[in-house]
Amino acid sequence: MPPVTFIYTNSLDLTADLLISRLGSEHVFRFNIDLWRDYQIKVDADGLFIQNPAGRSVQQSEIAKFYWRRPHTTARLYPQREIPNEISYIEEEISYAMRDTLNLLWADGKVVLTEPMADSRIGKLVQLSLARKYFVVPAYRFVLGSADLLAETTAAMIVKSLSSERVNRETTLFTTQVDQRELDPQTPWFIQEYVPASHDITVVYIRGDLFAFELDRSPFVGQTADWREVAPEIAVDGWQPHQLPSELQGAIQGFMQDLGLHYGRLDLLLTTEGYRFLEVNANGEWAWLDFDNRHGLLERMLTELSPLTPCHPIPINRQITR
Repeated sequence: MPPVTFIYTNSLDLTADLLISRLGSEHVFRFNIDLWRDYQIKVDADGLFIQNPAGRSVQQSEIAKFYWRRPHTTARLYPQREIPNEISYIEEEISYAMRDTLNLLWADGKVVLTEPMADSRIGKLVQLSLARKYFVVPAYRFVLGSADLLAETTAAMIVKSLSSERVNRETTLFTTQVDQRELDPQTPWFIQEYVPASHDITVVYIRGDLFAFELDRSPFVGQTADWREVAPEIAVDGWQPHQLPSELQGAIQGFMQDLGLHYGRLDLLLTTEGYRFLEVNANGEWAWLDFDNRHGLLERMLTELSPLTPCHPIPINRQITR
């Protein structure tokens, strides 16, 4: 069997669909954690053996690269459903075994591009602390338990989620402009200075290469602070290539090296006074920005992920440079 890239994800991952269609199914083995019933798995002293619903199997020695995509369990994919406790238990057991298999592959130098579970090492608060070395960062704070802490300033502010978990089965907390006086002090809040901006800027970083895009905020700025809430023809189709100033390119390079990341999608805002840093998603989506490879982003990802190209593994010992 030729070497393969192992993609660990779920059955709803359209980006994985795109990668497989371009790389060729013979060069990829995909494991959808939510479809665990359809697979056969064995992990022993010889490593991982896994067989998919079509009867195709792969052993650990045949895996050239491991790409952590979106291994969301059924409960995460379908929050509106009642998931029986025994199903949740089974999926957690499988997830545990796969995480440890990931660690074995990491030790083998096969984990590439996206750092699995990067938020446990460099979450938003760490990012913002380090980002001040390179960027202008809007004022922020995480607060709980005191109305006085909420009312430290009268400036316009927004709230957003640190964890990206749902508030309940139906609701996600998008970036929302708020009146701090109306917030419940017994609820934890991540609060940040509201930045009036003309454009959202997102930059995909791939081992030193930068692909920048902009989104004009004028069609929705009076409706929402978060572009993810607007209509698809704007949120998906409205992004255009953006030319980053050379100074900002250097800042992004230094910041990502300090974080020890091989991949990330950085979010910024463009104002009349310059750029403002928001965050970097170490496993941020990217395919919608260049689905047809008009800007070179898709081709760069394919080159990095192909099992037939040199492997540039993520080091096991990642360190933050402060």
